[in-house]
Amino acid sequence: MIVELARDGTLVRSDPWVHLPGHSVTLSPRENALAEKLQPLIEAGRFNPPWVRDLAGTLKAPEDDVRQVLRKQVTQGALYQVVHDLFYDRKCVAELATVITTLAQEHGTVEAAQYRDAVGLGRKRAIQILEFFDRVGHTRRMRDARVLRADSGWRAG
Repeated sequence: MIVELARDGTLVRSDPWVHLPGHSVTLSPRENALAEKLQPLIEAGRFNPPWVRDLAGTLKAPEDDVRQVLRKQVTQGALYQVVHDLFYDRKCVAELATVITTLAQEHGTVEAAQYRDAVGLGRKRAIQILEFFDRVGHTRRMRDARVLRADSGWRAG
């Protein structure tokens, strides 16, 4: 039904979001100023960006304000929320997805240890990222490994 409504223009699809034409999430001038300070900090963290509490501390801004702006940026498509209070830049997530795709093509599956070594993170963070890709439909967990989903609608970048 969503595909039909999107085809005839009744709905618009923006990555995982579905909305009416003309509807978009916007930032107030104050939120936009905060977003402009947050984005470079998140980008600089690459595969290990700072947590919301660290971003708030660095910018001396209330955590709730930082969290709200970051969630709006997720809806706008600039960021992805990997776990609660941990946001990744869109380009970085595309790189992380490419690593999974490459490993899966080379080995058939992707194990946490392989992924951890490939991205240079600890096991806990690597698993958080793998679970994110399971949630968004890029991969599926099968026992202790991940496989790429043939029916994946995942698009990053």
